[in-house]
Amino acid sequence: MNRRIAFPFLTLTDIAVDASPWLFSLNDGDWQQLGDFLPDWDTKSLIRIRRTLSVDPLIAADNLGVQLGTFRLSLGVRIGTGPGRLPKLILLREWRELETDTWREDLDLEITGKWLSHVLDIQTQLMLAAQAEDCDPLSPTRIADRLWSDTRRIRLEGEEPRFPIEFADFKTLFGDSILASTPWYLHWTPLDWNRDFHGAVRLYLNKHQPDFIEKMLEHDRPTLQVLLSDVMGQICERFVSDSSADEIIMGAEPGSLGAQAAIWLKNAWPGKNIDFIRSELENRPGKFWASLLTLAETGEM
Repeated sequence: MNRRIAFPFLTLTDIAVDASPWLFSLNDGDWQQLGDFLPDWDTKSLIRIRRTLSVDPLIAADNLGVQLGTFRLSLGVRIGTGPGRLPKLILLREWRELETDTWREDLDLEITGKWLSHVLDIQTQLMLAAQAEDCDPLSPTRIADRLWSDTRRIRLEGEEPRFPIEFADFKTLFGDSILASTPWYLHWTPLDWNRDFHGAVRLYLNKHQPDFIEKMLEHDRPTLQVLLSDVMGQICERFVSDSSADEIIMGAEPGSLGAQAAIWLKNAWPGKNIDFIRSELENRPGKFWASLLTLAETGEM
């Protein structure tokens, strides 16, 4: 549950709630764990998701400061979609009261692909379903008080940000500068991390470098790897150096320059925070750039 929110009443700890990972099945295929992307979907797809959630009543009663057997919980699921921090369209709302003999619920839900756009937003929450007796002063007392929640935002494969690639005459662009002979040039400015990624980044290829262009058109993997790592490296280096990087990640709109930088950093340094990555850049720049070079080997331009 998000502990950044200070509720005016006691809530459930993650120890009291056992929530399995979300699984998905696309068009009645095999069940797989839901990751950061939903692969291979299209508007004709039928998507099923499922998970199991259970509550330990003894720990829950202690967390909430109530007597065991005097309270009930309900489980709510909200599925939405659309760009932005909040879903633009709610596809499904479901509410179920947990049975007190099992304190467990198995969720199995269907989503139609034609309504999806940009992200699949899944929120699960536990709420008070019946007022408890003999409460502590800070115990929840109102029906529907939210006691626990988690949210998953899954990007839809095929809708991740892309950027334009153009051929250009670098001699015209840069004159007699040394830049006239560079194979590529990434045009971008790190002024607004909330800017749409597609509009913020433009890659130019030097038309006077025919060997390089031929490798690009042939999808030569080492060439693409080096090129993509340079794109990621320029953006991620400046992003990590920004003193407000943590706040930018928290407020980044899907599809924005900041959100894309955050995705690359998360994939290159899973489980590490911005301070750790910044330390890598400042003290071990070779490892920083090598990590992005390795990540680029699995990426697509």
